[in-house]
Amino acid sequence: MSQDPTSPHPERANERVVLFGEPQIGADGDAWIYLATQITITVEGDELTVAQAVKRLGAPLHLVTAWNPGGERPTDLVNSQNNLLLQETLVEYTNQIWIAVGSDAESSHQEQGFAFAGVDRATAIAIGEEYRQVAIFELTETQQIVLSCDNTWAVARPLP
Repeated sequence: MSQDPTSPHPERANERVVLFGEPQIGADGDAWIYLATQITITVEGDELTVAQAVKRLGAPLHLVTAWNPGGERPTDLVNSQNNLLLQETLVEYTNQIWIAVGSDAESSHQEQGFAFAGVDRATAIAIGEEYRQVAIFELTETQQIVLSCDNTWAVARPLP
């Protein structure tokens, strides 16, 4: 008997599903690493989990960064400058923008970016593509989704 992959129950937090395509990034299939990203969103000074943010702000929310475009690994200063440009771009589409941080659960690596609302999925993906990102995140009421910016794959898991 299969379990519902959209269930918000914590005991199912490790379930993951392919929504479409074949998610292989690089030789190691890094889509699954992206899917495991732990995200916090700062709203009015409160650092929220994705589930808390969705409950407070509504869904869908999209998340994007300008850090480490493509295969590049620029300095933190360059990444921060790129994020400022990204923020200027986001303001052209919405005024519902919050600071977000994506962290790797198994290392100290993290990337700063933005959560935003009021923008459709296609536009959010196009913004990620403009900043040379492999993928962006979408948060629904029940799922954390990673969407490729070339529209060839998407993976999801229940909100942690």
